[in-house]
Amino acid sequence: MDNIRQRGGSFRRALFSLYSLEKADEFATILSQLGWEIIASRETVKLLSKKGIPVIDVADFTGVKEDYGFPPTLHPKIEKYLTFSKGPRIDLVYVLPYPLSVGNDIGGRTLLALAAKGRRIPVMSVSDMEKVTKHLKNKKTLPRALREYLINKANALIASHYDDLVSNRETNDLLVGRFQYTLLNGENPYQIPAHLFSLKWKDTLSLPDFKQISGERPCFTNLADADSILQTISLAAEAFKLRYGKAPFICICAKHGNPCGMGISWNDASSAVNKALFGNPRSIWGGEVIVNFNIDDRLARLLYKSKRRKEMLNESAWMLDVIVAANFSRGALRILGRRRGRKLFENEALGKPFLPQVKFAYRFVRGGFLRQPPHDYVLDFKKVHTTGKGLDKQQMDSLIMAWSVAWSSNHGGNEIALAKDRQLIGVGGGPSTIEAAEIALQRAESYGHRVRGGVFAANAFFPFTDAPSIFAEAGLDAGLVPSGGKQEVLVKDYFRKKNLSMVYVDEPYRGFSRH
Repeated sequence: MDNIRQRGGSFRRALFSLYSLEKADEFATILSQLGWEIIASRETVKLLSKKGIPVIDVADFTGVKEDYGFPPTLHPKIEKYLTFSKGPRIDLVYVLPYPLSVGNDIGGRTLLALAAKGRRIPVMSVSDMEKVTKHLKNKKTLPRALREYLINKANALIASHYDDLVSNRETNDLLVGRFQYTLLNGENPYQIPAHLFSLKWKDTLSLPDFKQISGERPCFTNLADADSILQTISLAAEAFKLRYGKAPFICICAKHGNPCGMGISWNDASSAVNKALFGNPRSIWGGEVIVNFNIDDRLARLLYKSKRRKEMLNESAWMLDVIVAANFSRGALRILGRRRGRKLFENEALGKPFLPQVKFAYRFVRGGFLRQPPHDYVLDFKKVHTTGKGLDKQQMDSLIMAWSVAWSSNHGGNEIALAKDRQLIGVGGGPSTIEAAEIALQRAESYGHRVRGGVFAANAFFPFTDAPSIFAEAGLDAGLVPSGGKQEVLVKDYFRKKNLSMVYVDEPYRGFSRH
């Protein structure tokens, strides 16, 4: 604990410089009753004086008589009182800076920086001031950890503010995260501590905006996997909305963030759930599920266990680790919350998934980070090249599903996804395209899916006709693949001769992701 009581006959001082006067009188009253002297800028002085709270105008404190149109807070006396370890001092600075939309509040942030430098108490939010005054009122002391938190927060938010002023992002960039909570562990149990941080980007589907309503604390892997399938469902929803103006019920089942099951339905959420669960009922055991709808009692029972799975694999429980939905009913929470290791997250914005609206995507590498525009291509059938006969609505829906999976997975590279009757039936990664094609078909057939009449999507062009021949021999009806490659004409001719209806995405929009 840091002792904030009177020491050596001196008294404590607080400096208020506020853009918003919310609860200012409440906080000043508490400090005044504890014997603190309060110094404040003009508008705060007016408020506190009206309330009968003793206060000193910062102009009187500094002895500055001339009115410059702004308070004389950037004064040598203020700096001395905030940074010197001996002699009279200001112990707490409460600053609510005005936003950039109003102007660049250099003065307020300088006060906070000086307070942090002098290891005083820098406070820059109403919620933090509530914590500080509560501790001072109840215990007359401030936990050392809280002081460190406030100092670190002030330094981080000051840095973030000046980062906002950087106009040339080509040569300068800065990421400042805000601590949200401590995770159970990292990717592996020995990787501790692990934490979730938020960025100041406005996004209602950002991971910190998902509320955990059941289960033990998530680990790094849980959240990384949830983020991966959030990207998949967002891609699918965006493509469906572009095609039809709305999205169907979507359910994605995944393992390690890679979809192994996906189902959609335009009129029945339970149909979407069942299709997703039985795309690959073995792999989903212990995996993750994300849906763009509410989970009620009936759907919760489907996600908890299945008689059909018992008949297939001699185990009825799905043992899902993570379930993410727009909302859970009380009954669903009771059913799915029985297992402590199962984490349930909800966010009503998931009812209408969308891709993040950011300028750059980042990946940390040894000694730095990589930066690129986000992976935000959305399949638009008005802007692709097609050959063969037209697709019916069911084939179109299946192709959108397969595309969203191939464009967001990492099963090994050169991703291939198979779908039929609005169900994902097989996925595979290479490293070669022919291996990816073989694996996807093998997985589909191993669970009794009839691939004939289905569709495929590949996230990279085919350099030869070897992988295409696998699809043709399996009896697939249609596919989607990026254009490109030295043998592009040969590959397209092959698909045409085999009567596969094809959709070709322009070469720049190939689906590489998660490198």
